[in-house]
Amino acid sequence: MSDFIKSVVEEVMKPYSKQKENPINGAPSFPPPRSQPGLKSGIPGINRPNYQKEKMKKRIAVNHADAPQSANPHQNVRRQTVSLSSPMPSAKEKIAQLQTLSLVQGKQRVTARAESAETKPGRNARDSQLIGQTPEGVKVWLFSDLHPTLEGSFQRELKTASIGVVTAKKCTPGQLFLLNDLLREFPSLKYCLSWDKNSGQSFSLELYEENYEVLLNALKSFFKKLSQKSFKTITAHKEKSPSPWLTKQLGINSSIGGVAVIEGIDYYSGILLLDRHMKKNTAEHINFLIEKEYVLLHGQFDEVSRITDLLCKEFDRIK
Repeated sequence: MSDFIKSVVEEVMKPYSKQKENPINGAPSFPPPRSQPGLKSGIPGINRPNYQKEKMKKRIAVNHADAPQSANPHQNVRRQTVSLSSPMPSAKEKIAQLQTLSLVQGKQRVTARAESAETKPGRNARDSQLIGQTPEGVKVWLFSDLHPTLEGSFQRELKTASIGVVTAKKCTPGQLFLLNDLLREFPSLKYCLSWDKNSGQSFSLELYEENYEVLLNALKSFFKKLSQKSFKTITAHKEKSPSPWLTKQLGINSSIGGVAVIEGIDYYSGILLLDRHMKKNTAEHINFLIEKEYVLLHGQFDEVSRITDLLCKEFDRIK
């Protein structure tokens, strides 16, 4: 019985024995708890849980979980997450990536500026416009500050910022007379003309002028003359002292004092008119040219003008 009491006393007195040195780093080791959950007590059959230590662990666990939120002054700031599984690039790799990125971006910016300067007109560029069109199919355009990619769309290489264009479904000699007057009125105009005396193709005229206002006024003047309507079936045009350009376009090589054209007359109607007139005026000498849709007269202007008026009146009587 005395041995049992002695063992109990020794077991109770063990926590108060002298501290021992930690064999790893020499730090004092703290006495073990009297009893831990799941471990057997020194006395068989007795389990002594340490409630204070368990409560302390719970408090520490709660405080540790709440610490990041309470310590973070910027809770709404998004953070970039880095995957620990992917290797971080070295300093040399970062520099190489930075140099490559800078070179690519720099090249793209320079190219964009160059293309913008070479292929795009300025913000103050004038809009191209349709000056007007007639029921007969005459159209007049003014192309202003043309986009560089469209400069090759015309009959001649452009050396001016603006270009005027006149087109018609048919070619008539009256167009040449009107153009002759236009070139006299605006001597600085340059042109490119497509015209066929047999009207086998459409009429096309391009006008070039450095001065925008001069070109605009010339186109408006030309369109006004082209669009003048007449209730007559035929139209007569006369020119005193025609220019070499006009006589060449009309196919007249000799030097003449005047020229006139009656357009709207078909080939056989032209023969009829001249036959009737020459039979009545046997003493007259007439220089003429009969074409598919007009009759051309040339010689002394007064004589040409008089005969032209007589032929027009004769046509009105026989039509």
